[in-house]
Amino acid sequence: MRTLVTGGTGYIGAELVRSLLNDGHEVVTFGPSSNTNRIADIASDITIVRGTLAHSAETFNVVKDQRIERIFHLGSMLSTPSQANPWASFQVNVVGTMNVFEAARLFDVPQVIFSSTIGTFAIGAGRIATDFTIQRPTTMYGAGKLYCECLGRFYKNRFGLDYRAIRFPSVIGPGTTQRTVAQYNSWMIEYPTLEKPFECFVTPETKGPGMYFKDAIKSLRMLAEAPLECIETLNYNIGGLNPTPTASQVEAAVRRHIPDAAITYNPDPLIMQYYASAQVEVFDDSCARQEWNWAPEFDRLDAIVSDFINEVRTSPEKYGLG
Repeated sequence: MRTLVTGGTGYIGAELVRSLLNDGHEVVTFGPSSNTNRIADIASDITIVRGTLAHSAETFNVVKDQRIERIFHLGSMLSTPSQANPWASFQVNVVGTMNVFEAARLFDVPQVIFSSTIGTFAIGAGRIATDFTIQRPTTMYGAGKLYCECLGRFYKNRFGLDYRAIRFPSVIGPGTTQRTVAQYNSWMIEYPTLEKPFECFVTPETKGPGMYFKDAIKSLRMLAEAPLECIETLNYNIGGLNPTPTASQVEAAVRRHIPDAAITYNPDPLIMQYYASAQVEVFDDSCARQEWNWAPEFDRLDAIVSDFINEVRTSPEKYGLG
């Protein structure tokens, strides 16, 4: 199958591309980045198209010219840059997603898999967020993603698009360079593994649902392949770590492997403001489990930390850490 991955050279996208390629898909990536470090070893086996989601012609052209049969839409501006530049975030995340849906409609792409976020939950969500909890985001990133969830549902109802989406919690994994509200989880493991100090930008008591990057890829693949008759909820919460650890518990897990890890705390007031409004501790993914048999492979903190450290030590170049 000829598959387009927007944001396919990025943090999650690169690993999804690798997974698809290993299973025989013809893969095309689309996005503005010229940094292909994460896919350097497979770059000759895929088609890399540079462009901007906000430009409709560029998005339409890649779908038409490359004869795309399925789209994984992962390309977006993340939470912190979206807060800093909400105008650019709107163009990339909202207009860009509209362009992806329109390209699918115009050029008969039957399925679009969209990546959303736990950030669509904030005010009034409470400690436990289900797929039916009211969504009142407080960030530009969350607001844009929520609009696109609704837009995808409209395209399914109006045009018959096989639209499906996953709401990710914090995705923990090596090699990401963009600071987001929950990025402390990954860097608290990655930096000590590379023998670098890490100044954590949240308090030791801060917690938020998270999952391992390998499970994030697994969930995208499972959702895409699930029989259409099983898909009822459309926009799915996806869980991973259980129970949700605090920052200090992540630190303790790291120290079990790296006792002399140089970890300190200096909370960022703007990021802590986000956690004051977003208090979800349990990301209930019952619908995904019931409708398409979702279950994470890495649901314990120690298993994630151990595998993460091994990945960084044995394959740093794969994650742009060489």
